[in-house]
Amino acid sequence: SISFPNFYSAGVHTNHGLFSSLYSYPALMRRNLMKGSVIPTYEYGLPQRLLADGYKTAFFMTHESHYDNMNGFFRTNGYEEIYAEENYPASKVVNSFGVADDYLFEYALPVLNGYAESGSPFFATILTISNHPPYILPDWFKAKSSDMEYAIVEYADFCIADFFNKAKKEPWFKNTIFIFRGDHGKVVGNSMSEMPESYNHVPFMVYYHGVEPYENYSFAGQMDVTPTILDILGVESKNSDFGIDLMQVEREKIFYTSDNAIGARDSSHLYIYMPQSEKELYYHITEQGMIPVTQSDSSFTELKKFGLSMIQATEDYMKAQ
Repeated sequence: SISFPNFYSAGVHTNHGLFSSLYSYPALMRRNLMKGSVIPTYEYGLPQRLLADGYKTAFFMTHESHYDNMNGFFRTNGYEEIYAEENYPASKVVNSFGVADDYLFEYALPVLNGYAESGSPFFATILTISNHPPYILPDWFKAKSSDMEYAIVEYADFCIADFFNKAKKEPWFKNTIFIFRGDHGKVVGNSMSEMPESYNHVPFMVYYHGVEPYENYSFAGQMDVTPTILDILGVESKNSDFGIDLMQVEREKIFYTSDNAIGARDSSHLYIYMPQSEKELYYHITEQGMIPVTQSDSSFTELKKFGLSMIQATEDYMKAQ
């Protein structure tokens, strides 16, 4: 795979990760930009762009389709088909988030086979959620760890691997790009700053048959996913969003949000702004960790300008929609 070790989520909620990755916009702290009485359209998002290019488009989720307004938003913005709890047998629903990951993949595979057999290219998004509490492990799955926090990750990982191994046997596998991406993280261990690194630092990997494996260490964010994937596909698209093509451009810094803070960082500095209190925090990033400092300098000023201007530009764009 092509792996991006310095990849960051736009926010700390699933709706942030989906919106940013598919439509190339930052997250605006607590706000869910997929909700609203009037749903805007994002014609240059990944689903819309591929739909216009003749792709079948489908979204698979474990839970009810109206959760976070996903059904209305995604149908307005490029997805022809939504598969959700309403489509699955009631016996397969295991908790408030619907069906387990293994069933989600089991359901999705024949649907994808049907798309391939029709002769049309397809773009599918599969949203797993088993490693979101309340945790439910199937009786047949025997985890190595007795700690449920780790066991549920083992299970989620197993389900992805099982799906991938089954997909390898299908004729469409060698002509398909697979994107593995975390929507957000969680607090792990003791945080060294007011914005826990583990909450926004997430995986991003791109696999396709014959890919030359390497790690791209430039900073990257979820808003970069759409332009990067379109470049790999060779699909032309107007760059009307906030992301960059990671195959052509390197980021030297990245910004992201939590519910109550905006962060921007480079390889050696972290700037945090907390809008409610108008508090600013500065950290030097070293091999020993994040070291708080009391004075700003030119590096922090550049990070502040970068992060806050991008958030403000997003706010202004959303008001104009």
